[in-house]
Amino acid sequence: MTKVRRTGIIHRLWFRIAALLSLALFPIGLISVSLTHQFGQAADQRAEAALLALTAQAAQTQESLIRAGFGSSNALAAVIGAVVDDSETCSQVFTNFIAENSDFSFAGFVGSDGILLCGSSMEGFDFTDNEVYLGMLKEPAVRSDLVRFGPISKTTVIVLSTPVYRDNVFSGYVAVSLPHREMSVNRENLPEDRPVTLVTFNKDGEVLSAEGGLKDVNTHLPAGKRLADLALQKRTSFSGETRGGEGRVFAVVSILPNQIYAIGSWSRTNLSVAPGLSMATPMIFPIVMWLTSLGVAYFAVHRLVIKHIRRLGRDMRRFTQTRRHNESLVDENAPYELREIDEAWRDLAEKIVRDEAELEGTIHDKTVLLKEVHHRVKNNLQLISSIVSMKMRKARSPEARIALKEVQGRVMSISMVHRSLYETSTEGRVRADELLSSIIGTLLSAGLPNDIRLKSEQKYDPIILYPDQAVPLSLLASECITNSLKYIGRPAGGAPCITVSLAKLTPELACLTIENSKGTPIIPPEQAQGTGLGRGLIGAFARQVGGTLEVNDEGDFYRIVVEFPIANFDETHTDNDYSALN
Repeated sequence: MTKVRRTGIIHRLWFRIAALLSLALFPIGLISVSLTHQFGQAADQRAEAALLALTAQAAQTQESLIRAGFGSSNALAAVIGAVVDDSETCSQVFTNFIAENSDFSFAGFVGSDGILLCGSSMEGFDFTDNEVYLGMLKEPAVRSDLVRFGPISKTTVIVLSTPVYRDNVFSGYVAVSLPHREMSVNRENLPEDRPVTLVTFNKDGEVLSAEGGLKDVNTHLPAGKRLADLALQKRTSFSGETRGGEGRVFAVVSILPNQIYAIGSWSRTNLSVAPGLSMATPMIFPIVMWLTSLGVAYFAVHRLVIKHIRRLGRDMRRFTQTRRHNESLVDENAPYELREIDEAWRDLAEKIVRDEAELEGTIHDKTVLLKEVHHRVKNNLQLISSIVSMKMRKARSPEARIALKEVQGRVMSISMVHRSLYETSTEGRVRADELLSSIIGTLLSAGLPNDIRLKSEQKYDPIILYPDQAVPLSLLASECITNSLKYIGRPAGGAPCITVSLAKLTPELACLTIENSKGTPIIPPEQAQGTGLGRGLIGAFARQVGGTLEVNDEGDFYRIVVEFPIANFDETHTDNDYSALN
């Protein structure tokens, strides 16, 4: 039974040892991942806490301006009731405020009807369509709004507004405008390797200012979180991604409680716990350990074992093909066990060479003796054939000559088998195709008078048989050809013909087919009259080869088909049973 040779990578020694090492290191890897993850979380928490302080520090400029703006707005709202009736005095108050506070671009009082009653400029301007006025009219309260195109300053401003009441009735609001360009980040005392991106927003989640401008401000905001919800938390920090997909750490601080907030963020690539090592790499240590284990496996298995085993395997394959092996011993640095295997292999190879030499000598003697036996048997059979031939010449009756000729043909068939046995290169076996071709060719050439033109077709598949099958098969073929030549007929409009084929149906089954044409008899009936011995011999020989006999006597041809198994040595190396011939 042929075994499947498994050569896949999973069957390699180095792979299996590496897998076992990986399995052994798996718990350590899990512990490493867990500890690294915890360490990363602790580092993130420290970074988030530090970012809260840095965000508050970076927002100091905005905080001071906004506090100053709201303080001024509240102070102006407190005194506006005393001067609102005197528009000139009222406007002068706002003009003086702007002159003394260059960080602000506008200040004024807008009445409940949306008209600028007094201000640092543009007195009488209509604010009825302004979003700040509409929001204040809907819900009077302290407000902070971003106006991208201020109607008076014609630029982006942050409007800080405070409602004004007279006799508990809303009468308007004081507005102070802070130019957006003034809202820059205070980078004094900030670490240069950890830049903070700062965005301010009001309690409603509306962005007031952003470092780098308002154009791409959304890409710096945290994804999946509303600024209005962050305003409710007042002071918090967390890790996440921006809406642009960048991993960052965020911190939210209150600039003006319940009014204005700042959100700062750091890029996670800047949050390193060591030079060149990111907190986002918890798998580095277990991966390094695994790669180290593979290196150890390679050195321990390949260098110490596999290299020497492969050398030993090559030596064995060379010995199988050439019966020679490497004279040099295995490396002295190889493990002791492998050196023992190498020595045992050398002893085994030398013993095999000695035993094969002795066996070849024995086989040679046996072959010479066996060939001599077959040669002597063939000579004896030829001697018998010669004696039968002498008897044929002295026989007086045609019946005696015909009987002796049939005996001679059968003796010659057996003689050809023995000749094939001592001439063939496969001692003890016979090429059935060559044997039948020789026997049938001889019978066909001598079986009919020379004036009769016989058409013959022969086709043989190469089949090797042992003598116990080759002898009865050759006798079977001889009897079939003898019968065919005796009863062959000439068909109408054609020449008499005999067809012989030996086909190998399967590796274990063969088929011999012999057919002859029917028609006008070629041999006179008085000479072709037989006793039935030939048909009996055909049936006996068919049974002796272990086959089945089928005779077809219909139509224009007489056909004999014998299917028989191609027996192996154990099945054929038995005493022949000739009882069927008696």
